[in-house]
Amino acid sequence: MTTRTAPELLTPDEAAGILRVSTKTLRRMRNRGLSFVMLTSGTIRYRLDDLTRFIEGQTCHTARKARATGTTTSKSGVVDFTAAAAQMTSKKRKR
Repeated sequence: MTTRTAPELLTPDEAAGILRVSTKTLRRMRNRGLSFVMLTSGTIRYRLDDLTRFIEGQTCHTARKARATGTTTSKSGVVDFTAAAAQMTSKKRKR
């Protein structure tokens, strides 16, 4: 006869401690797809292997930053907004 043991279920505080995040962040992670077990209404538990799987799915690989190509000098002119505003003000006064 084979006996089955239930997987150890972690409380939200325990799961957050393992991931080193707050329980609020853990809740956000759950909304983004972290698997959980709902024992009763409002009683949520987590499996350690689900936490591990979620972390592995979130791994990002950084790539080297691409170098800028072409010229970095802008061909557009510089506008002196102070002078333009003064010119508009002087036109209004002449009227």
